[in-house]
Amino acid sequence: MQQGELRLDSREGVLKGGTRGAAVVEGEPESSWLIKAVRHQELEMPPAGRLSPEQIGDLERWVAMGAPWPEPAAEAGGSEGVDAFYAAMLREHWSYQPLTEPGVPGNGARDSGHPVDRFIREELGRRGLKPAPPGDRRILARRLSLVLTGLPPQPEEVDRFVQDPSPDAYERLVDRLFASPHLGERWARHWMDLVRFGETYGYEWNYELLAAWRYRDYLIRAFNQDLPFDQLVREHVAGDLLEQPRVDPRLGLNESLAGAAFFRLGEMGHDNCVTFREIRTDVVDNQIDTLTKAFQGLTVACARCHDHKLDPVPTADYYALYGILNSSRQLSRTLDIGDSNQRIEASLGKLKSSIRKELARLWTRQSEQIPDYLLAVQAAQAAGVPAAAQAAGLDPERLERWHRVLLKHSADPEGILYPWAAIACEAGLSPGQFSQAWSKMESYYEREMAERKEFNRTHFLSFGDFRSGSPDGWRPEGLGLNRGAATDGTLTLGTDGSRVVSGVLSAGLYSHVLSERLNGALRSPYLPKDKKFVSLRLMGGKLASRRTIVDHCILGDDYKPLESDRLSWYRIPIKHRDTTFPVYIELVTKDGNPRIPERPRHLKGYTEEDFARPGSYFGISQAVLHDIEELPREELDYLAPLFQESPPRSAEQLAGRYKAAFKRALTAWAKGKAGLSEVRWIDWLIGNDLLENRKDLSPRLNRLVSAYRNLEARLSKPRIISSMGDVDPGFDAPLLEKGDAKRPGDPVPRGYLTMLKASGSAFKTSGSGRRELAEIIASADNPLTARVMSNRLWHHVFGRGIVPTVDDFGRFGDKPTHPELLDYLASRFVKDGWSVKRLLRLLVLSETFRQSSRPSSQATKVDPDNRSLHHYPLRRLEAEVIRDTILSASGRLEPRLFGPSIQPFRDDPKDYRRLLSGPLDGNGRRSLYLRVTRMESPPFLELFDFPAPSATRGRRDRTNVPSQALALLNDAFVVEQAGYWAERLLAEGDETVEARLQRMFRQALGRSPDSTELGRFRGAVSRLSALHGISEENILGEKKVWKDVAHAMFNLKELIYLF
Repeated sequence: MQQGELRLDSREGVLKGGTRGAAVVEGEPESSWLIKAVRHQELEMPPAGRLSPEQIGDLERWVAMGAPWPEPAAEAGGSEGVDAFYAAMLREHWSYQPLTEPGVPGNGARDSGHPVDRFIREELGRRGLKPAPPGDRRILARRLSLVLTGLPPQPEEVDRFVQDPSPDAYERLVDRLFASPHLGERWARHWMDLVRFGETYGYEWNYELLAAWRYRDYLIRAFNQDLPFDQLVREHVAGDLLEQPRVDPRLGLNESLAGAAFFRLGEMGHDNCVTFREIRTDVVDNQIDTLTKAFQGLTVACARCHDHKLDPVPTADYYALYGILNSSRQLSRTLDIGDSNQRIEASLGKLKSSIRKELARLWTRQSEQIPDYLLAVQAAQAAGVPAAAQAAGLDPERLERWHRVLLKHSADPEGILYPWAAIACEAGLSPGQFSQAWSKMESYYEREMAERKEFNRTHFLSFGDFRSGSPDGWRPEGLGLNRGAATDGTLTLGTDGSRVVSGVLSAGLYSHVLSERLNGALRSPYLPKDKKFVSLRLMGGKLASRRTIVDHCILGDDYKPLESDRLSWYRIPIKHRDTTFPVYIELVTKDGNPRIPERPRHLKGYTEEDFARPGSYFGISQAVLHDIEELPREELDYLAPLFQESPPRSAEQLAGRYKAAFKRALTAWAKGKAGLSEVRWIDWLIGNDLLENRKDLSPRLNRLVSAYRNLEARLSKPRIISSMGDVDPGFDAPLLEKGDAKRPGDPVPRGYLTMLKASGSAFKTSGSGRRELAEIIASADNPLTARVMSNRLWHHVFGRGIVPTVDDFGRFGDKPTHPELLDYLASRFVKDGWSVKRLLRLLVLSETFRQSSRPSSQATKVDPDNRSLHHYPLRRLEAEVIRDTILSASGRLEPRLFGPSIQPFRDDPKDYRRLLSGPLDGNGRRSLYLRVTRMESPPFLELFDFPAPSATRGRRDRTNVPSQALALLNDAFVVEQAGYWAERLLAEGDETVEARLQRMFRQALGRSPDSTELGRFRGAVSRLSALHGISEENILGEKKVWKDVAHAMFNLKELIYLF
């Protein structure tokens, strides 16, 4: 709303002012109407109440500095006034100052010796307050278990602690909980809030984010192993680039690579982020926002459109960081370290060698009949196949296959049988005519071969030759490609059915040399802009795809499934040649394609079963660049063996020549010495079913093939995750005017925040710069990293951070309530090797953590918000903890860790949006394992403020609304669990109603009921029994009654609160 013609949304408007004159007089606070107004002198701004003295002081200093106004600037730094404004911020704001090591305050005679308590009690003393007394042991056991593991304690564990008379009983309880694997689950879920964890991309099609659950499992392992936090930082920012990645030898996983998946967890609005440019810039903006909030507690993304108005982050810094993240490819990566299938693959290799020898023996014998079939197929032209087969004593089905091939090749000069069809099938040729016709044929092929070679040499530029390895710039990855290039003659075997061999390969790179179950991905360098086309000689099937990736748009719709079981040329236009967008080609098996499973009806001819079926493959031998539309021509060298001797004089002689060519090829192949021509002949025979290719050809072959398939079925499925990769030289991003993707300006050198001394200059790197960025953020000299993480741990232990705005340590955020304590914790965190567990242990061992949650009346008057921590802060539990507590009480909680996510139950599933429904109780899995989709989070959890997975949420909302109470009363999950709890109670057996109620309180709340509570529930049991028509003597065995009692106990406020 504008009044008095005053505008405050630009510097010009402020200086011009309104009807009273200029709102600001540069350098003169006392003469400025703005300052008079905020002081509530002649005007009152804001009218609802005065600003704080600190805020008024900020405005006074700003006017005194000349009222610098951040504007988008093409060069780093901004205007001189802005630079001065930022310099003042860096000098004055607490979080930008170097980390200090404050001394621990002295303690009086009755004070705790614990450093946390000393800091807290010093502040309490200043305010004339005392800490609350220690909490009850049973309450402490529940508090500690819920804080550390997110699960309520078992009654036996509570009793063990309560009955332990030793002075270190509490410390031993702490140690037991730190040894629990559930601790990793609890702190992984906290971290997932920071990285906006979701398992789909959201928006209308809601594509799956490949195996995002593997990142969740990575976090659980990391927190359970107490991975140093600075290493966690490195793995998140540049886990794919570490010189010595962290490997889990037991699992055979590259753990560091999983960390970099955090960049990929954001939403993506469309599958065409080239036409809709803002989609790509929004993706990188979200990455910047998440990175800087999660690790630095800064709102750097506010500088996308203009210099940050509150913190020293010029727009140029934003685009310096943008260039780093935009220089990396977003890829599907294989986590297996390469030897997870080592023994099986070695055995498969030996079996395949034996199969090859047996086939060579059998096929060599079959080749003796090749002249007979050639002559018989000639006779079949006149007599027909059945008669010709009977006359020659040959298999009519096999002769029919020869006949079909002959007809196909009769008009194709590239066909192996074309010379036979053109000459031998010509009736009535004399020996001389036959010889003369063959000579003409030979001359034709000599010319044709020379012309084709010259055509290819003239028009095509090699972009990659895979026949001897992976060319420079191409990046192969995956279990199916880790053996390098295949040599000529490599055999591939069918996975089922009677057919043994699916193909004999020429030299190249193939994902299915051992098995179609093994994955593969191959990425090209960026395509050059001076050519119109790139053509690839490919094969592939079972939803392996060829994808064109423009500007890292990983959900781009420019992809085609490969549907050829033999190498064929594919021409791909090089798009966006008139832009600076980077473009590359990706070949990928099904399980690495982020578009699979595809949205309904988008891929015609494929079903959900095809998406789910294991196995996929591709292969490549060559890549070329060109400007003409025609594809490379077949050079016909494989036909040369037919023309190496003097011309044949009859069909019989030519048939013998074909036989000799086939036998030479088979002999060379059996010895492992086959070249490209020999491979072409053998593969042609197999591909056209002209050689018998059944596993029952011999008992030995049958045994070998069966053993191979049985062993192949034991191959571990490749473990793939959406992560990052640096493949290309880094490039600087242009500064976008007002953040508009369609208004690029000059490029900004890659770098990080100039406010940090370690990143004041552009990155000198040939890669993206993420590796350098990781070191800057993980540095002990960074004033933010240790403070932010220490504050996050404090927040989750005490319910509120020392800095309450846990994601904003900038000038708009809250100031720390105990600044010296925060620096003490942060410096100790670094000294202790960035150990999360050691810092957590320090916090929960304090008397501040162990005090009662009941405040004194005096403390409530002096400090109603409990900012000084005069008592333990009572708060409602998080959504997941509420659900897990219900599962624990009912006995349905499944304690197993790790694994794919479970679909949450939905009343109205929508297949087309991948909003599927799972079991009502999620098979008893902890809430951590429920699938999180961006279209709709788990419905029950949403009611209790489960955060939307769109941005960093270090501090969740804690609402108290009617829908939550209604859910506990009516939700089908809660009602079902009440029934399971009743069944558990009946099975456990109790002699009295009172004993059972005692048991229920202990199972749900970790304590026994007091006499009043016991009386109330005993009365409820009696009334429910009467309602159901159950006699007093039968109460203990009646499920209906105890289901209702269990349901009532689920609705106790204490169940969903931490005391």
